Amino acid sequence: MSLKKITLPNSSIKWEVRVYQSGRGSKRIKRRFDKKIEAEAFLQEYKNQQKGLFQEHSIGIFSSDRTFKDEAEYWFDSAKFKFSAGHLKRMIGAYNQILPEYGHMKIDKMTPEFITRFQKEERERGLEHSTINRKVQIFTSILNHSVKHRRIPFNPCNGYTKLKESPNEMLYWDKSEAISFLKRMDLDYPINSPDRWIYIVYCLALNTALRAGEIWGLQPTDLAEDGLKIFVRRQFNRVSKSYGPTKGNKIRVVPCNSELLSELKKHIQQNQIKLTEPLFMNANRKPICHDNFAKRNFMVDVERWSKDTNLKAIRFHDLRHTATTLMISAGVDIKTVKEICGHSDIQTTMNYVHMVAGSVENVAKTFSISFEKEVS
Repeated sequence: MSLKKITLPNSSIKWEVRVYQSGRGSKRIKRRFDKKIEAEAFLQEYKNQQKGLFQEHSIGIFSSDRTFKDEAEYWFDSAKFKFSAGHLKRMIGAYNQILPEYGHMKIDKMTPEFITRFQKEERERGLEHSTINRKVQIFTSILNHSVKHRRIPFNPCNGYTKLKESPNEMLYWDKSEAISFLKRMDLDYPINSPDRWIYIVYCLALNTALRAGEIWGLQPTDLAEDGLKIFVRRQFNRVSKSYGPTKGNKIRVVPCNSELLSELKKHIQQNQIKLTEPLFMNANRKPICHDNFAKRNFMVDVERWSKDTNLKAIRFHDLRHTATTLMISAGVDIKTVKEICGHSDIQTTMNYVHMVAGSVENVAKTFSISFEKEVS
């Protein structure tokens, strides 16, 4: 019997268990798991079966009256504080869909066969594989939590196979499309108009690859003194309505070209924004709610522009994809793009394209999604 950590060719980490079916010399069984706790649970189950000990005992038993709801409530009460507000909201949504129908089930009945049947039923309802996999994760997360806390001897649904997910299409604009959009927004939200900030948000997103929450979390104090960089120190959480750390809990810097810097400084001055106030705020001087902005501003703007130009409409988050792609096509090296975008894994950046050298300061001097304005 063996348990070891392995790295697959695609750089993903797995935990591999190898056991002999009937002692050395017999057929060897090899299984891989995403999490160490799942591999350990499988190995322990195998040992128990080999020793004839697969029965109820004093610690972690499958008691006759223990249901999935019992373990779900225990998991929710003790684990909910570990999740971000956004992740918790998604988990609760799936949790509330699953519990009414499956809360009464006995733990020992939640086998791989049950999971496979659940997947089939969800597919027949027309759900995407990614959605079904997230629901199944609720089952496995709750039962793994119970194993970890020794409420049950092992996770009975270990051994199921995840449904293969189709990669999401990554939408983005090419440079001419991005410039066309900015030109239109410059006309719709002209200089000195009260809504000029909307144009600045679009310009900021297309030049920095910031996430939406990071944009709404920016403050004047985040502008570097040299005028070439913006510090990304926080993001505004649309669910909790509060500031939180950036993804990865890491402060980073993004490029700020001269035109963007000029727009930001003028915006700060005209609106008398204090150093620790949001760069973009509502009438109550609170950060912008992204859901409202995306629905009432961006979707309306991009659909109107798309209808007039016959160019493709994209989501607000796709402005980040656009900026990342255009940085790479402009010759910025892949490691610099990774740092600017805040990707935790270089493979995420590599999904865009292969690149060459650069730095954040050089990007600020050479990379700009803008256009020449007509002089009146």
